[in-house]
Amino acid sequence: MSGGSDEGITPEAFTNLKNKVNLLEGLIQQLVTQNAELYQLNVESMMERIPPSEFGLIKEQLSTIENRLARVENISLAFESRTNEMAKTESTLSTDSCGGIIEEKGFGEIVYKEGKNYSNHENCEWTIIEPYAEMISFELISNGFEECCDYITVKSLNQTDFPNPIGPDFKLNSQNQTAYTNGSFAKVIFSADSSVTGKGFTLRFNITRIEDEVEECGGAIIGDRGVISYKSGLEYLDNERCVWILHSPNSSTINLTLVESGFDSCCDYLLVNTIDPETGWIRNDTKKIKGENETLTVEESLVVIVFYSDQYNSGNGFSLEFSSSGDNPDPEINFIVKHFSELNGAIEYPSSEWKEGGESNKIYVVGFSKTVKFPETHHTVIDWKHGIFQSSTTDSCVYDSLTLYETFRNGWKARARFPNQTDCQPFVTVPPETEILSFSHHCFIGIFKPLSHKSKENVTSFSFSYDNQRIADSICGGILEPLEAEFGQISYKIYTIYRNHEHCNWTVQVPQAKTIRFNLIQTGLESCCDHISVYSYNEPTDSPFKLKSDNRTVSVAGPNATVTFKTDLSVTGVGFLLRYRKET
Repeated sequence: MSGGSDEGITPEAFTNLKNKVNLLEGLIQQLVTQNAELYQLNVESMMERIPPSEFGLIKEQLSTIENRLARVENISLAFESRTNEMAKTESTLSTDSCGGIIEEKGFGEIVYKEGKNYSNHENCEWTIIEPYAEMISFELISNGFEECCDYITVKSLNQTDFPNPIGPDFKLNSQNQTAYTNGSFAKVIFSADSSVTGKGFTLRFNITRIEDEVEECGGAIIGDRGVISYKSGLEYLDNERCVWILHSPNSSTINLTLVESGFDSCCDYLLVNTIDPETGWIRNDTKKIKGENETLTVEESLVVIVFYSDQYNSGNGFSLEFSSSGDNPDPEINFIVKHFSELNGAIEYPSSEWKEGGESNKIYVVGFSKTVKFPETHHTVIDWKHGIFQSSTTDSCVYDSLTLYETFRNGWKARARFPNQTDCQPFVTVPPETEILSFSHHCFIGIFKPLSHKSKENVTSFSFSYDNQRIADSICGGILEPLEAEFGQISYKIYTIYRNHEHCNWTVQVPQAKTIRFNLIQTGLESCCDHISVYSYNEPTDSPFKLKSDNRTVSVAGPNATVTFKTDLSVTGVGFLLRYRKET
């Protein structure tokens, strides 16, 4: 740092200063007190004992020493604070790093050419990303700018239209040293003109996070009446999915009333489904609830409720009242329900979560969802550990069935069923396999339906694990798997800087699609010269459609398409997130 030798203190100098502090404290002790009784003297008594001329001299000496001591103590506190910050965060960038990404840090500093001369025409950009931030505050600790023409600009970035700025720009210099931005993304730009240069700077930032203590995302609820509440009065994120399994064992009807809702009216809502007790499968009977005071009555003792938000506008959370009535017409059916919200874990049968044994009148329902912080950068992967399933003794060869589902805009879709064969065998073994499924929105349900009571020697058993993993966003090109979900996506260096002369090609496959629609969700490309091109795989053209921040959507002929990303040899930027879907 610049601005005085005290501010550039080193650990060795700090130790020496502490020793000098001890000496100064001794000197003060000698000047102020000859023994312990002098602590009790007031100013009047001191003036009576000391001649005025000597008292004034001593008072001046004391004042000087106390000021020096206070300055040394302030320096030591600042040094210790800086040391603690540096131990907690790696967000202080290199003094020679012109721009970069600072991700998921609570506080830190941007240090650029501190005490060194910068050049004319400098233009450095730093992006601060904290997905759960409510506000980011800035303080210019030191700088040596040319006052008229060189400065730091701080601006907010739109989370859903990243990295386009929102709100006003704040220019920082020695006359205006503080600023703050709202939201999760901020950009810091250092600009120098073509005339007089100066010395660099230290800019400190601190992040105020949205309150982490919010209602659990999803759960297993057993009861006759109550309230399901999630982020009531708080803003939820894009692409959230939460699953609740609501069971009223002794009832035949469940009544639902949405008493509070701040949903984005077009596209965010609650999905309600039931389970067929004969097969143990989720029925294709999705009902939507989206408006306040809207009601729904379901003639079942168990419902699956999903909170769904899309990838565009967010809103505020909800409160849903439920009550049950009637007598269960089939009391023999017993639902065993369990919800998981940990980032990773294993689900086994038999186990304490799903209880021991397996009888034909039981249906085991396990749901997974978590409070989402990183909807675009993480997904949930399932690995199959082992499985032994028993068939019935009849000629139908019906097996114990475990089905895994993923939720979509209009309900649930079966993604895997174990076992998946139909030939008649007493037992079917499903071997281990990694990454059998990947759920991009951290929300799935598994339902196990036994056929009959098993003896301890012939019990069905299985195990699968789930793990929350970061999406690899640095794979340059490739052939993407055929699209089975509602939409697919290409994520490339979404939060990191790409290089000059990059050239990536992806082949997109959307079976039976006459048209494929592409939507550029997020981008930080150099607008003039780096671009994403899209064209039909079967009809390549010399003039493909180019996507950028002001031209984000395009439709091309299906069922396959090619996506190309090219950069030139000059300015670089941040990568992109591109979604695609079958267009109807």
